Amino acid sequence: MKRVLMLGTDAVARGAIEAGISYATSYPGTPATQILEYIAKNSDILCEWSINEKVAFEVAYGVSITGRRVLCSMKHVGLNVAADPFMTASYLGVRGGFVLAVGDDPGAYSSQNEQDSRFYASFAKIPCLEPYDGETARAYTKIAFDISEELGLPVMIRSQTRLLHCFAPVTLEEVKPQKEVNLYKDPQHLIAIPRHVIPLHKELNAKQSKILEILKKYRFNEIISREGKIGIIACGLAYTYALELEENLPILKITAYPVEDTLIKEFVKDLDEVIVVEEGYPLIEKQVRCYHPKVRGKLTGDLPFEGELGPDPLLRLFGKSPSTHPEEVPPRPPTLCPGCPHREFYKALLSAGPTFVTGDIGCYTLGCLPPFSALDTCLCMGASISKAIGIARQGVKRVAAVIGDSTFWHTGIPALIDAVYNKADILVCILDNSVVAMTGHQPTPHLGITAKGEETKKLSLVEICRACGVDSVVEIDPLKQEELVSALKRGLETPGVHVVISKRPCVLIAGKLKEKKS
Repeated sequence: MKRVLMLGTDAVARGAIEAGISYATSYPGTPATQILEYIAKNSDILCEWSINEKVAFEVAYGVSITGRRVLCSMKHVGLNVAADPFMTASYLGVRGGFVLAVGDDPGAYSSQNEQDSRFYASFAKIPCLEPYDGETARAYTKIAFDISEELGLPVMIRSQTRLLHCFAPVTLEEVKPQKEVNLYKDPQHLIAIPRHVIPLHKELNAKQSKILEILKKYRFNEIISREGKIGIIACGLAYTYALELEENLPILKITAYPVEDTLIKEFVKDLDEVIVVEEGYPLIEKQVRCYHPKVRGKLTGDLPFEGELGPDPLLRLFGKSPSTHPEEVPPRPPTLCPGCPHREFYKALLSAGPTFVTGDIGCYTLGCLPPFSALDTCLCMGASISKAIGIARQGVKRVAAVIGDSTFWHTGIPALIDAVYNKADILVCILDNSVVAMTGHQPTPHLGITAKGEETKKLSLVEICRACGVDSVVEIDPLKQEELVSALKRGLETPGVHVVISKRPCVLIAGKLKEKKS
């Protein structure tokens, strides 16, 4: 066995490789992006940057149907996109081990919310494992495939930015061989129609007791007996926060869900007070309140409800000095890079004088900040076009939607079709910088490069827009300011759906693209 220093994302990926996966799917999203990147660069395993998280989940499910193991990774809000197949997959069940690795983002370091994916696992009635360091990130991911096949259910690995983006020592183990394809027909367990889903739901409910038995067998959740009448229930990464207290207090370590009520009852029975520490929402804190009269945590205001928890609030709760002093560090909010082509686009857009500009998710979202202050709203991936439709259909003129190239492929195309079909008068601006820049320069479908760096077909944004039935589409280099301003004004002033593609590579990859062309 070899011990190496690894990022948390890499540790999750390594665990999947060791488990013998045959395929990996993902859509880039911080903090989970590097999981698939590690697999692509450090193995011969087939993998893909899927067009969005829903497709990534469905492709992974197809792999599982063949009896082979598969990893699907995404960030927490990506699970919202994949929720439709995710919720039904637990009814139908899986064959080959199916592990869904989700990166939550407490503190919203690179996200539009702080949602807690544990609730999704509970909603779908599947197991959720929550590692607390690099070693458990690898080990839990590897074990999750065995659990998935034993239960016939997808298993979620839930981790957070702090774990995924930190280095930790990890022990490497042998890689299991990939399984042979074993594809066979079984309509009652593969086709989600009304006559099947009620029996399937009954089967899923019957598996809940078995989930608890399996989690108990692996000892994910255990009581660490110590002196003291104050007990700490620490979930996932928060277990490391509890250890930093260096207090001789009993701890209930929780790293898998659902949690047995009997285990909680046993832990709290002789305690005067219970402190529940968990990143995200008070999932376990609510459960503990059923069995002890004095519980402190987020619901009591003893620990913060918003933002990343980290170790400091717990240290303060025990009268100890915080481990960090963020207030002493000058703030460095993100901004558009010097030389970014989006800067030139926003100059032109402001000159064109739109009434209202709907924004989207990507590095171009930073155009909402000074000196441009060019965006008026931002909701989620692909929503810029949809929001523009709603605003324009209320009689508002000169409405512009701004969306990135990768985001357009992700969920912008259905919205563009909707705009054409429902006769919206809007201008759609696609900012094409030839890469998924916000998450680390992953390739896009129109770049013609796969996740493994192999050449593939190049798709055309212009042709896709024309196929959607738009009234006009033009592609312009944002450095050609007069031409761009003129095109934006025409799009704002002319009825119908008009598309302007601002095309210039991200300044950080422009040199690399030139090298490949030469």
